[in-house]
Amino acid sequence: MKAVKLWAVAVRPYAYSASLVPVAIGGLHARVSGAEFSGLRLGVSLAAGVLLHTAANLWNDYHDFKGGVDREGGGVGSGVLVRGEMTPARCFRGATVCAALGALAGLWLAGQVGWGLLLLGVAGLLGAFAYSAGPLSPKHRALGEVWVFLMMGIGMTLGGHMAQTGRFSWGAVAAGLPAALLMTLILYANNLRDMKSDRDAGLRTLPMRFAPVEGKVVAGLFLVIPFLLTPLMALTRQLPLATLAALLTLPVAVRWYRGVWIGPVEEKHVVGMALLHLAFGILFAAGLWIGR
Repeated sequence: MKAVKLWAVAVRPYAYSASLVPVAIGGLHARVSGAEFSGLRLGVSLAAGVLLHTAANLWNDYHDFKGGVDREGGGVGSGVLVRGEMTPARCFRGATVCAALGALAGLWLAGQVGWGLLLLGVAGLLGAFAYSAGPLSPKHRALGEVWVFLMMGIGMTLGGHMAQTGRFSWGAVAAGLPAALLMTLILYANNLRDMKSDRDAGLRTLPMRFAPVEGKVVAGLFLVIPFLLTPLMALTRQLPLATLAALLTLPVAVRWYRGVWIGPVEEKHVVGMALLHLAFGILFAAGLWIGR
């Protein structure tokens, strides 16, 4: 039981909406578009997404600890390495096992729908490892948000769609944009919180490129655009009208942003954005399901 609790801390499951939501939106967009739909393939693709996400989280902890980004008095990541509760080697092995299981799930899906999905899966796997691996990684070059938006927000949405159809879809990419921006805001909020410790460790993150007030304005743009895009796409019939249900989370979004604006940005704001993304994603996905 102790080991289970330790791994639960290490993988940070509160942020799993970042993988579950885009895969679900991609799969359900295929269904609402009239493609042959398989609940089994949706379930396997969701599992593959979570496994890849878990591998990325653990590799991120490993690389940040080995590179001195996570340390006593600095950033801590999940905290299990900094506090000595888990060895770096064990953390790396856990990431590798999750990546291998996710790859097996992806191979099965590719065998069902076509090998184009395999190419997307390989790109996702490499992207998960490269995100924080060394000083030239996107995380170290103020490109973390861009990387996560492309790899998870767009890539996983497309993966969920291709797990049903085997084909690329610009419509699925567009449908995934609102949730992808909110998901990227989870990382942006995390970087706002860790700006001092990241700067001390020699990292360059996106919030560092702005003055303090400008950085919070950028957070507001990340937040506002999804709430504008969703009704725009629904009212122009690019999405079912039922996806407007996601707008019910607007009061939560306003309350979250008020807390960020008055500052300082804390762990509760990172977790709060993850929960907002989850709620928005569930309502959006439900709208896709209902709207067929």
